[in-house]
Amino acid sequence: MAKPMKNLSGYDGPDRMVTSRELYVRLQENDQDAFKVMSGIPGLDAAIDGFQGGELVTISGPTKNGKTLFAQSLTVNFAKGLNFPQWFTFEVPARQFLSQFRPGQLPLMYMPTKLKAHAMDWLEERIHEGFQKFHSRIVFLDHLHYLVDLARMRNPSLEIGQVIRRLKTLAVDGGFIIFLLCHTTKGKPENLSYEAIRDSSFVSQESDTVFMIRRTPDQGENTAELRVEFHRRTGVMERIIPLVKTNGYLGERVKEAPPQRTRKDLE
Repeated sequence: MAKPMKNLSGYDGPDRMVTSRELYVRLQENDQDAFKVMSGIPGLDAAIDGFQGGELVTISGPTKNGKTLFAQSLTVNFAKGLNFPQWFTFEVPARQFLSQFRPGQLPLMYMPTKLKAHAMDWLEERIHEGFQKFHSRIVFLDHLHYLVDLARMRNPSLEIGQVIRRLKTLAVDGGFIIFLLCHTTKGKPENLSYEAIRDSSFVSQESDTVFMIRRTPDQGENTAELRVEFHRRTGVMERIIPLVKTNGYLGERVKEAPPQRTRKDLE
């Protein structure tokens, strides 16, 4: 026998059904509280119009090709705009991570005194602590495989997908911008795409944008290439931003204009 339906005609809870027009007005009124930051890399900001609260951003690429350096470069740029992020650096010890910034120019960040791997409840609690104490809405997680325990997983792809959805929900509910660093499967760096992200297709499926980064020694010393695989908000796909390491951080590499030809050259 079917369960009797409640009378909800007078329901006025926070999740009540409303008209699209009423919801639109409410969202417009709350736009003043929307959180948005720019990357400080002109070509990237032109492509994606910065980062907004509620977005899950994946940064991937081969080992030793600049993922962490790119994230640190964003950190420095955010700090210049007084947007100080939270960092969870599982990949390397905190002492080593902090020493990688330029001497005497360590940006302000918020970090736990101890890290706890494979513990999503703990991670969410620390992120909320970082917001409540310091009003920090930018979060860097380096990297995905410290959030999951592959050895105990029966279906790694599905279980990683659950973690990714949980991060996305955290970003939306808290208005956070979450940057998630991920490894790739083994392969040729020149053939990189979001499909190369290791262990689960759900990483790219649930992310708002995916960046792939690789070094480009053939284009010059300390150069790299950032590829915007896709960006859901702007619709940008497969946009390439050339980068170069200058003064310890990655910035946009501007191609030199060809020399101007004079009338004498044409004679």
